[in-house]
Amino acid sequence: MARGRRGIYTETIVPTYIDDGAARMTDSNQSRVSSLLFPRVVATVLLIAAAMLLTACTTPAPPPAATMEPVTAAAGQRSSRSTGIAYRNGPVYAANLALPQVSLDGGHRLGNAQARIGIVEYSDYQCSYCRGFHQQIFPELKKEYIDTGIAQFIHKDLPLRSIHPQALPAALAANCAGAQNYFWQMTAALYANQGRLDQELYPQLGRELGLDDAKFTACRADAAGEQAVMRDVAEARGLNISGTPSFVIGKIEGNMLTVVRVARGAPDFGAFVQEIEKLRKQLEAGTTPETR
Repeated sequence: MARGRRGIYTETIVPTYIDDGAARMTDSNQSRVSSLLFPRVVATVLLIAAAMLLTACTTPAPPPAATMEPVTAAAGQRSSRSTGIAYRNGPVYAANLALPQVSLDGGHRLGNAQARIGIVEYSDYQCSYCRGFHQQIFPELKKEYIDTGIAQFIHKDLPLRSIHPQALPAALAANCAGAQNYFWQMTAALYANQGRLDQELYPQLGRELGLDDAKFTACRADAAGEQAVMRDVAEARGLNISGTPSFVIGKIEGNMLTVVRVARGAPDFGAFVQEIEKLRKQLEAGTTPETR
């Protein structure tokens, strides 16, 4: 008999006893067998629990690729598929928003300001998978869709401070370089020097980029910079995003992006192409982008 509880199904199997002449288990035998099996059962449960925690953590060893996830229009609904670098397998939620949206105010944007398709990245400068995306996939994405005016690329910060102590300082360095119009150059430099991230490196990179050293130093010490990063973090949490890299793709209207797809982990270039072209055709046809 199968029973459902909050989408989790358990099955109770009722055994059928067949009289085959074999000796039945007595109470004393059953007690002895139970005592032998109990430690194994406990060990098995602990292993399963550990596996579940690893699945929910943001730092397990990733599968080789991630896929785009359709966002459900109603809160609490599950996506039909879930596979990604940062999360393994898990549902994508619409975070209590009938039509999930992301503010583009304050985000570092790359591409034609008139482009109606937006790709928002939530990243961590100490995350090796983020570096892999920027070094391997981003150049092709930029060439084919950003430089051609089809899509905008928007950066958001999601420093995983519990495991990456330099993620926040690096984000502040990039944002402060952005205040002098060198955000993307600093981003590339940070990923190129990911193994050396520390407080001595940031001013060094700033000097190499020709930044005003005094302004750069003052900016990095300003509490407003960390507050801006934390707003990005809160926004990501609202979309049930807690791992990096993560991406949302959607339709830009003014300074808001209506989310159509969420990618957990870094999809390959082909996955980006599929979702961008699908959204592009819908926008050209004047139809409402599918969010389910």
